[in-house]
Amino acid sequence: MNERWWTVILFFWGVLATLAPVGSLAAPAGDPVAILTEIKPGQGGVRVKLTAEVDWKAPLPLLSLRPGDQLRATGNAIAVLMFTSGQGTVTVSTANSPYTVQAPATPPAGGAGKTEGLVRIISRILTGKKKELTYVPLAVRGVKHPPLLLSPRDGKLLGPPVLEWAGSDRLRYTARVFGPQGLVWEQGNLPRAPLPYPTAAPRLLPGVSYRWELEARDFATQRGQFTVLRPDEIAKVREALDALAPSVLPGYPKNTVILMRAGLLFEQELYAEARRELQAAIAADPDEPNLHLMLGHVYERTGLKELAAEEFDEAQFLVTSKP
Repeated sequence: MNERWWTVILFFWGVLATLAPVGSLAAPAGDPVAILTEIKPGQGGVRVKLTAEVDWKAPLPLLSLRPGDQLRATGNAIAVLMFTSGQGTVTVSTANSPYTVQAPATPPAGGAGKTEGLVRIISRILTGKKKELTYVPLAVRGVKHPPLLLSPRDGKLLGPPVLEWAGSDRLRYTARVFGPQGLVWEQGNLPRAPLPYPTAAPRLLPGVSYRWELEARDFATQRGQFTVLRPDEIAKVREALDALAPSVLPGYPKNTVILMRAGLLFEQELYAEARRELQAAIAADPDEPNLHLMLGHVYERTGLKELAAEEFDEAQFLVTSKP
């Protein structure tokens, strides 16, 4: 393994060290060994029975599974498990149901390649993303749509921002970006549409905290903040994303790879990039509950509680609507 890849892997071991004590990285027996990354009920259903429970039930998206836990698929349903050891995935269908989760063989010391090392790290990040879903009826939500700043609201960026907001198409908006010295850029009479930061505007400096505002007549001003990463930080993240590409991981289903990429971006506070990856994946596969759950986490982290609730609701509906 060359020096460049050691730099990337050590970078992500640092990420993981912020989430758990170093001693916990070597998982003892009974700890999670797999994550449920895809649930496709089709014309059947997917159910799980944990070792500590008697009944089969609908699984939660991104459910952590331990040795002895069982999955069952009926009809043409399938479920995908990703092993936290980086040793690939298994697809559960009627052909191998009920499937009993077992810890994969321990890989030989030093035997994992550069990509497998990153997969292990990101899979353990995803292990903590399960959420107990509580249904929030849509009827209780407001029907009015005042301006709402969507992105960036917080966190870091891999380049200049794309300013996004929700609101009425009848309104016209003003966007402003402020730096430590005051106003950097302003543009008014804007329609509601994603607005890339103009190339002709003053350059945004890496590592500097910026604030942007969205203003519309008769409504409160919305505010968000962001920081553009330094070039060396951007290079490390992009290299890791290249290692988590579907073409590099042929044994991993596409949505499982997307979840790993989103988990990586989420933990690096790159919420705008995580949101874009998840939204594109949901547009291609709107019935995958794990994607909705992860997007809900992104919204929740950035203070968009109502949008988070909608995504959690959708994930809940998708896993419980089939018998």
